[in-house]
Amino acid sequence: MTTKLENPKSHVERGYDIVADQYLAWTSPRQTPVRTGLVTDLLKNLPAGADVLELGCGAGVPCTQVLVDHGLIATLIHGDMLTLDFAQASFDAVLAFYSIFHLPKEEQVLMIAKIKGWLKPGGWVLCNFQEDAGDMTYEGWFNFKPSITMFSSGLGVEGTRDLLNKQGFKLAVDEVMIDEVDIETVGQAEERFHWVMAQKGDVHD
Repeated sequence: MTTKLENPKSHVERGYDIVADQYLAWTSPRQTPVRTGLVTDLLKNLPAGADVLELGCGAGVPCTQVLVDHGLIATLIHGDMLTLDFAQASFDAVLAFYSIFHLPKEEQVLMIAKIKGWLKPGGWVLCNFQEDAGDMTYEGWFNFKPSITMFSSGLGVEGTRDLLNKQGFKLAVDEVMIDEVDIETVGQAEERFHWVMAQKGDVHD
């Protein structure tokens, strides 16, 4: 649904905090082939000992664990991703799964600009976005108990594609796909998302 939600990011934070254990119990045994396949492809493009930032890692499974298994060192930082501050050209890659679309769409524009600045020349961004344009509010999200309200937002596929192109990214993956998981008591997650893997230009801006 699309009802107006005041301070939507506070609902996202509160919601995940309330259902953290249930969410982890549901997601940790599930295979997500689109996401894991793209992470595998990304790792092939990264140098040994790459510096990687993951925005919205949750409990660290599966993707943070995959990165650690490949020899990367994980440091966890709690906070609003938009308030993070890193030096320019700090990272070989930035990952963000099921996280950027919890920002209001106006803030997503700012977030992509920050990611571009944090990436080294030739660095990669791998993330997924909401397929549809606009704000979405979900009451009783996934039938978790206690009931929570969840928020997501997006520029739409064309809007996101246009944003990345304007920021100078070269799109290697640009596709709407379903990352299927099994049906559980909390509901069925077979939503379509806009998946993107894109490379920053080779020249410093």
